[in-house]
Amino acid sequence: MKRLLPLLLLLAACAPFSAQRAATPVPPTAPAVPTATARPTRAALATPIPIVAPTPTSVPLAEALDSDAEFAALAAAQRLPRDQVQLARELGTCRADPTACPSVARTSPLEVQVGDRQSFFVLNSNDDRNFEVNAELRYVGPIVLMYVDENLRYDQAALEQAARTFEQEIYPRTRALFGSEQQPGVDGDTRITVLTARDLGGGVLGYYAARDSLPKSVNRYSNEREMFLMNGAALPFDQPSYLDVLAHEFQHMIHRNVQPNTSTWFNEGNSTLSQDLNGYIDQGYAYSYLARPDTQLNAWTDQPGGTIPHYGAAHLFMRYMFAQYASESELIGLIRANAGNNLEAFTALAAQRRADIADFATLFGDWAVANLIDDPSVGDGRFTYVTGHGLELLPQTAVPSELAVGQTSGDVTQFGVDYLELPVGITQLEFDGGDTVPLVGGLPQGTYAWWSNRSDNSVATLTRAFDLRAVDSATLEFSTWYEIESEYDFAFVSVSTDGGTTWLTLPGAATTNEDPHGHNYGNGYTGISGSTARTGQGVRGNWIDERIDLTPYAGVEILLRFWHITDEGFNAPGMLLDNIRIPEIGYTDDVENGSGGWSAAGFVRSDGSLAQRWQLRLVRTLSDGRVLAETVPVDSAGRAVVQLASAERGVLVVTATTPFSTERAQYTIVTR
Repeated sequence: MKRLLPLLLLLAACAPFSAQRAATPVPPTAPAVPTATARPTRAALATPIPIVAPTPTSVPLAEALDSDAEFAALAAAQRLPRDQVQLARELGTCRADPTACPSVARTSPLEVQVGDRQSFFVLNSNDDRNFEVNAELRYVGPIVLMYVDENLRYDQAALEQAARTFEQEIYPRTRALFGSEQQPGVDGDTRITVLTARDLGGGVLGYYAARDSLPKSVNRYSNEREMFLMNGAALPFDQPSYLDVLAHEFQHMIHRNVQPNTSTWFNEGNSTLSQDLNGYIDQGYAYSYLARPDTQLNAWTDQPGGTIPHYGAAHLFMRYMFAQYASESELIGLIRANAGNNLEAFTALAAQRRADIADFATLFGDWAVANLIDDPSVGDGRFTYVTGHGLELLPQTAVPSELAVGQTSGDVTQFGVDYLELPVGITQLEFDGGDTVPLVGGLPQGTYAWWSNRSDNSVATLTRAFDLRAVDSATLEFSTWYEIESEYDFAFVSVSTDGGTTWLTLPGAATTNEDPHGHNYGNGYTGISGSTARTGQGVRGNWIDERIDLTPYAGVEILLRFWHITDEGFNAPGMLLDNIRIPEIGYTDDVENGSGGWSAAGFVRSDGSLAQRWQLRLVRTLSDGRVLAETVPVDSAGRAVVQLASAERGVLVVTATTPFSTERAQYTIVTR
């Protein structure tokens, strides 16, 4: 128990929540961040999946005329939202009878009263497995039903006060900011259930699981109600942290209803901003990111203990947007625009105030400088969080690393930041950044391969018709590389004989039927290709060859489909497909000559490489003490030259800004 105590204290300060599952806790060996107790400081400002996918874009990535067209083609290959009810009817338990998987569990609420007992599924973050908790209903209000684990000791008066505070303050405030939760819910009830359990495992404070908003016929672990789960051992009802967590999780519930296939980083950024705007200001996230600014803003991780700086990045970016561009009434517009996946939605909003912000890279560079200086007097006032809102949004500025005289090699993640303090007395700096970056951790076996694309809570499909009427046996052969979040996200190969209404998944050498979370529709690919390692362990995929027996379908016409399906919490780089063959009918496709008759929704044909983009800023401190922030032009080869006066001091802000990739960018700097 003593081993977990520092973890609980750290979590009480940093509040690591998750939109889909209990957040990965920080291990005791993780770098410490400030652990001041969160304090309430009231803010001053008080589609179903189509059966036949659309054809792919006419210009595949690798044949794009330039980098702008390349990125535009990739953006056009958007994945489809994950509709789990529709998937259950097409792929899952309701293939035989789609009516067995309704969209809701009930159309009218159950009659309940204080003292009722109910069992709930809870996710234990220690072993990532589900268990059942027996709980008693202890409060019935107009907005919430409060259940408490039968094994938890608690204060009834404090419980009732927490419930009333949520109903009277947090609930209306959060809805005004971000929109409404699903009304009524999957249970036909307009009320939200809050289950306070004795322990959620791993020191986790609380979570909202979207699976609970589904019928059990769709996910067997669903509790069939709109609900939050809270850690009663770590969060007594009379602590402000309990309400802080509710403010965070309620935004997640709303977000799922307003924009179900949002990105995790943007969802978490809004939930941490919800804490701020509900009056619960805490700086744990911010400190963690500022200590590790080389953290990709628009990505997430499933590495143990690695999520905290990602929370910090998302938190600070949404704080910056709120301070500079997004009023309270404009937050919901960003959610509706799916800004986390459509970064230019941020650009469009910022450009209404500053027309020179032509792309997200420029906005990101401005934010990076603001984290370094936070000074409203520099430039036109964009490099600060201090804009009259009365909130403390940046607790400290980033601390740059010292750059040595001579040549230095480095790397930086996409939409991460390296702050480099220049040596005193230098007069010239030469920057040479990589001009390309891998799309994922593997390259096509030839020139081209199909890539599944990637995003949270989404589906990509690749579909083609085949005529097997002239053969007595058939075999599907293909090569694949994949990195797919272990046990939560899956890829499948499937066949349809009814025109695409239903699909049956097919077994291969690398498939599994293990299904700990209700996401595997049978014979799924998950984890790391060619390895037994899990995602998050630093192991990269390898190309493997698969053979799948199609003999049961010999003599008929079929549709063949590859699927890649992700959940809400984290997405890995995805799947590559190459050298697709059915030898018995003479079909072979090395993906070198167009679409090969495949219909793609989300999948995109690519050479596995993207143009590397850079955003460099130089923050000069002149001899008279004045501070200037400048954009450093970078040519198409990734090169830039900066001249300085000998009496100047400077910090070079290095950011890599290639979208769609989470691979690191390389650079070299020479100072003279």
